Amino acid sequence: MKLFEKKITVTNDHLDFNDHVNNLVYMQWALDISREHWLSEITAEINEKYFWMVRSHHVVYHNQAFLNDEIRIKTFVDGYRGPFSDRVVKIYKQDVLLVEVKSNWCLIDRATQKLKRIPEEIQSLFK
Repeated sequence: MKLFEKKITVTNDHLDFNDHVNNLVYMQWALDISREHWLSEITAEINEKYFWMVRSHHVVYHNQAFLNDEIRIKTFVDGYRGPFSDRVVKIYKQDVLLVEVKSNWCLIDRATQKLKRIPEEIQSLFK
């Protein structure tokens, strides 16, 4: 399991009417880090052949974040089944878990626009 991590400082743009990070912002962060992790490991050739689409998200909100909080986001791939892949994103403020997102993705062949069994060359990049 190859872990990918980044840090974000909460800005006014991340806040909702309750002055805490908006739920949609957490989802955007989860999508952004998932893409960044993918792009950090693959080759240009792989990127030209395949792309991912989300099948489902399961989100649990544990705590809140506020203006100027330092946020740490971690992600990893948690298994493969045929064309499907599970990804976990955990969002923290210090050591406090704020949000956990478990997503199921499917690999799409760009040429055919159909599901593609995840090749070992991709699986091995994220183990």
